Amino acid sequence: MDLEEKKELVLRNTDEIVTEEELEEVLEEKNEPNTYVGYETSGPVHLGHWASIRKLSDLQKAGFNLKVLFADLHTYLNKKGEEDWIQSMTEYWEATFEACGLDAEFHRGRGFQEKTEYFHDVLEMSLNTTINRGQRSMSEVASGDDDSRAVSQVIYPLMQALDIEYLDVDVAMGATDQRKIHMLAREALPKIGYRKPTCLHHPLVVSLQGTEKMSSSKPKTMFPLHASIETVVERIEDAYCPQGEVEENPVIQICQFHIFGDDEELHIERPEEYGGDIHYETLEALEKDFESGELHPQDLKNSVAQHIADKLKPVREKFKNNPELLECLEEIGHEKPDYVE
Repeated sequence: MDLEEKKELVLRNTDEIVTEEELEEVLEEKNEPNTYVGYETSGPVHLGHWASIRKLSDLQKAGFNLKVLFADLHTYLNKKGEEDWIQSMTEYWEATFEACGLDAEFHRGRGFQEKTEYFHDVLEMSLNTTINRGQRSMSEVASGDDDSRAVSQVIYPLMQALDIEYLDVDVAMGATDQRKIHMLAREALPKIGYRKPTCLHHPLVVSLQGTEKMSSSKPKTMFPLHASIETVVERIEDAYCPQGEVEENPVIQICQFHIFGDDEELHIERPEEYGGDIHYETLEALEKDFESGELHPQDLKNSVAQHIADKLKPVREKFKNNPELLECLEEIGHEKPDYVE
């Protein structure tokens, strides 16, 4: 695979690379560069997280070594739960990622963030970062309102920046809500003698309801990757999908990231009276028919729902065989799916 082919894989279905020149240097100079994503382990692994798993797979095809950080200590500092529960959640997250077939190194924050050298670097970073800058960098990811923010939530972005160095990351990846923290990392790390990371940002996935942010506390806006077939089908069939609209359409976005973006095709079954079966090899062809009205939203939803439900079978099998891993989710109101009861 040549440089341009690698770049195309890295950049597809993303919003921004900071910077393209730096990415080219990484691809030219390193045979197996490192990339990573960090996740707070505070709720179910859902459709929105699946987009970043999909993006990691693209980077792996482009020759990157994948590192996944389950940010247990960050989760605690962001006031998302107590330590024992967070560790149980982390086990559930790791099991989900394994079931998705991701071939990656899995790391836990506490494995290196509580060491003396790391702590000293946090202090050095704090000397070079204003409180206002730290607060601004957390504006997209901090829990609670402005008046209830804790000092820990200013330490959080300093640690996230240092994670990039301590995991030897060449390209840091995240959704667009991570951009401000990544820009802080690019500014602050060189001040204490570390490299400026290249940063890749992919779009946040649109809520299935189309009107609000996807959230694990609002079930109809998403579905967990371990959800039953019935739940996946129901949520997709109830999704916002107005005829002719392809922008900010969650069903089209599922096609973009998880079907065509995974080098798959989509077969749509429909009665002869409605045009008969149709097969799509590209997102562009599907969008053209959807905009023109040739492809009806209900036919699209039916086929996408079944395709995605089939694709998530390994995740269901994982928890069918290990139902105890889902007990931590029950503590925050998420019932186990029927197939494990």
